[in-house]
Amino acid sequence: MNAQPTDASFDTRQRLIEAAILTFAEKGFDGVGIREIALRAKANSALVTYHFGGKEGLYLEALRYIFNRKACHVAELAAAPRFEGPGAREAAIQGLKSHIRAFMEDLMACDRGPDPLDEAAMALMAREMQAPRPVSSALLMEQIRPHVEHLMHCLQVLRADLTTDELLNMGMSIQGQMLYFRNSLGIARLIRGNPNYPEDLEGVIRHFTDFSLRGLGIPEAFPQSRN
Repeated sequence: MNAQPTDASFDTRQRLIEAAILTFAEKGFDGVGIREIALRAKANSALVTYHFGGKEGLYLEALRYIFNRKACHVAELAAAPRFEGPGAREAAIQGLKSHIRAFMEDLMACDRGPDPLDEAAMALMAREMQAPRPVSSALLMEQIRPHVEHLMHCLQVLRADLTTDELLNMGMSIQGQMLYFRNSLGIARLIRGNPNYPEDLEGVIRHFTDFSLRGLGIPEAFPQSRN
């Protein structure tokens, strides 16, 4: 019969996960040892093996914790529109607009207060996206596949003339501009001389939506240029 974890055991496990997120975000997987993480968590390093089976297990659990903790508006989107038939194109346009809004809300969710753990989680996910580790690839794909499929479905309806590779490039361009915005927010604030930018997230979302629709060549979806 398995023993149930005590409150003290749960607290130690939680401290190790949070310390791992902070430390992996700063130094990457290869630049960190379990002793350093345990020291930061004020725990015995042997507990990393006890709770997680080792450093790789702790890394996976840190990523899983980030996915479970963060907001995920994209996952709450309505089902992708059907490929053809009355209203399919209009539904795909609305689906794309909703996707951009949800993705931006997810990206900006951790910018609503000075929480070092949220900032570290964002930095760690940026590291992982740039160079996924073999041990975490399956978990990463499990999390992002629904997002990719929803966006690709909308794009397939709107641009049925494009190949799969071309549609993937379109999708990367749409999401890439938003990821760059979030990851470069510090320098954007310096350039603007405004540490609170963006006060109007709605305006930023409208810009990315309009920019994406213009790039896709969907003239009926955005206001025409004024003379």
